[in-house]
Amino acid sequence: MNIGFIGIGKIATAVIEGLCSSEIEGAKLRISPRNEENSVRLAAKYLTVTRMESNQEVLDHSEIIVLALRPPQAEEVLRNLKFRKEHLIVSLIPLIKHDDLAAMTAPAGKVCRAIPLPPVVNHNCPIPLFNAPEIVVDIFNNLGQPLMVIDENQLHAIWTLTCLITPYYDLLQELSIWTTDHGVDKTIANQYIANLFQALSYTAQIADPIEFDELAKHAATPNGMNEQAGKAIRADGAHSAYREAADRILERFPKEL
Repeated sequence: MNIGFIGIGKIATAVIEGLCSSEIEGAKLRISPRNEENSVRLAAKYLTVTRMESNQEVLDHSEIIVLALRPPQAEEVLRNLKFRKEHLIVSLIPLIKHDDLAAMTAPAGKVCRAIPLPPVVNHNCPIPLFNAPEIVVDIFNNLGQPLMVIDENQLHAIWTLTCLITPYYDLLQELSIWTTDHGVDKTIANQYIANLFQALSYTAQIADPIEFDELAKHAATPNGMNEQAGKAIRADGAHSAYREAADRILERFPKEL
């Protein structure tokens, strides 16, 4: 199985490293020379990774093509490449719809879309997929938890949530600063904050069904600290700020007719 990568940014690098450290069998990765520092390092580190001389050479030696380009550059890069009918396209590009991708990569026989994130390097990440055949699902099973969505509007709504990575870490940083301001050693504070939120997320992950409002109610003892904090934060509009930010990001995605 020859998997080619066009674009070697943060996400593609995480996918490549995740695959190379997974139990996937028989996968040979052909990567484009763009982002020289990343591509040279990956080819030197992993025997199954080969740095090709051009994007076209990646296509010529691969059957599965992973597109990890930035939306503004994607059309220009893709229109200069010659795809084959037997190519299977896996697009990691957020703002370009399936049908437009199909036109840009014609005559490739199959196009699907995926949302891997940097945690795939640790084989621990939900990976929404749209229009993905079984072989693509199998590949991403080596990187995390594939989640099939039925249309691109759903895919775009989920993709929007990825914009909350930076705000999430900003929240943890604010909590770290607050904790250290109250005399806690920074190392201890950060370990506690990171592990606390991981533990809370794991509790939600294993719930059946996953109902966030029920988990919140369960934690909120009447007149207790969680109830007090929950009311104060909601009254200050913090939750609305997240919704409003997500609404503005979603407007950047094309709508499905």
